[in-house]
Amino acid sequence: MLILSFGLPLLLAAVVLVIGWKLWEKPRHAKPPFWPPPVALGLGVCLAFLMQEGWPSMPLSSKWHWLLPTTFAVTIIGATHRVFPRRRSLRFIPELATAFIAAFAIQFPGQDTPESRLVIGIATLLVAMAGRTFLLRRPSVLLPSMAWLIFATLSLLIFQTHFAKLTVIAGAASMVAAAIAVCVLIRRPATISAGSSSVIGFLTVTLAACGIAYDIDDTVPMTCWILPVIALPAAAIIRALLSDLRSKGHSFVAFGFVALCCLVALAWSYLSSADGGTAAAPLPY
Repeated sequence: MLILSFGLPLLLAAVVLVIGWKLWEKPRHAKPPFWPPPVALGLGVCLAFLMQEGWPSMPLSSKWHWLLPTTFAVTIIGATHRVFPRRRSLRFIPELATAFIAAFAIQFPGQDTPESRLVIGIATLLVAMAGRTFLLRRPSVLLPSMAWLIFATLSLLIFQTHFAKLTVIAGAASMVAAAIAVCVLIRRPATISAGSSSVIGFLTVTLAACGIAYDIDDTVPMTCWILPVIALPAAAIIRALLSDLRSKGHSFVAFGFVALCCLVALAWSYLSSADGGTAAAPLPY
């Protein structure tokens, strides 16, 4: 069952990427379609949710079920971001819409105060816009590679809270991000659109927020949840400050910083647990 929970979302994402980018064709067009990566990531996460929880009842019986309709809505935004106005004053409408959905559509327990909604919305906007900055410079594989690390870290943090279903969903998101990175390496040239950064930013913040909401015993310190969320915006700032380095230098520094944030979050969470992180966590099924 665990293999299917990861394998089917990964298979769906691979099919979307292969068909959308026509990876079997050579020579390849210089400008591939922009929609496959956000659709692959969004639909992969939605399928992982459905495999864990099934179709939610209406009205939604559990607050974390809002993850499904909001992820689907953000996927549509990511896939159609090119239809939004591209003038300088309006170009960030997709990111603003994504932040609005994260802040006001999702209703996780204990996060319905105006302050909590504002923090979630601002965090989503910052992560999405930081992801956009990594699309302005090559290599294109950098953003999905960093998303792979961040989602994997969130999955391991959620695993410590014993929320098995969300652990699998976050793990599936990580595997789909890795598949996108592999397809970017295969498909030369490849394009990761700003729609992808919107979906990545939304999932990063909402998975962390959901993990915090259902971490009833505060098993994972708050700082450990924050580190993967701020990793992408902080890496974007560091990359901008080191503008005198070559493109590859920028990439190594940004990826290394994200990896450092993720490793610190994981190490901190295990060391701060009551048993030092040595006890075996319960199986997800």
